[in-house]
Order: sequence, then structure tokens, then C-alpha cells
Amino acid sequence: MKKVIRASRTSDVIFSDEYFTFMKESGIGRNDTPWEGLKVKSGPLAEKHVIEIRLDRKPAKFEGDPIKYGYYPEGTYVAHGMRSQIDTLDDTRELADILYDAVDFAERVVAWIDQNPDY
Repeated sequence: MKKVIRASRTSDVIFSDEYFTFMKESGIGRNDTPWEGLKVKSGPLAEKHVIEIRLDRKPAKFEGDPIKYGYYPEGTYVAHGMRSQIDTLDDTRELADILYDAVDFAERVVAWIDQNPDY
């Protein structure tokens, strides 16, 4: 018999700015395991320039008991790639502004994680 996964997800904003949103997420995952975690979502301009803020979370097992992911503050970082087109000078200025903001935003996320040791 095939096991059905009933997944669901909700989110609440912790703080945000023009380019990024830091949020709490929760849901039901594999083996009907409730989970809670954190995520940084990139806004449209950050997505345009392939910029993300990633959080390194501690491993967890989905065995039915509720999971509250833990995070390594030193594992919070800015990831960036290259889009598939040539940037104008204005695009390059925009990219630089978003990267500076991403570093500041990531530092705010690290401070929040440090002040909220439950995560």
C-alpha cells in the first residue's frame, strides 16, 4: 500500500524590507510530522538578480514527533548567481544595491536567531 503524504504549509512574517522577507513557516510533512522553521524569501528584484539569503539548519528526522528546526547563525549567507542576459549599467547598480542590502538583512537575521535560541 502506498503511503500518502499530507503536506501543508503556513507562514508568518517576522520582518521584511524592499528586497527580502524573513518568516516563520510551519506545516505537516512526511509521516504526518508537524514542523516549524525559518525562511528568507527573495522579492522580485532580488530574484531578477538571482540573490538569495540562505539559512543552514540543523538536521531533523520526520518520524511523527513535532520538529522545530534549529539554525546555525554562522551558516546564514548570501548566495548569488548570474542571470541569463547582459546587464546594463543601471542593472549593475541595482545588483550592487541589492547585494549590500542582502548583507545587512542577513546580519539582522543572524541577530534574530541569536536572540531567539529556540531556533
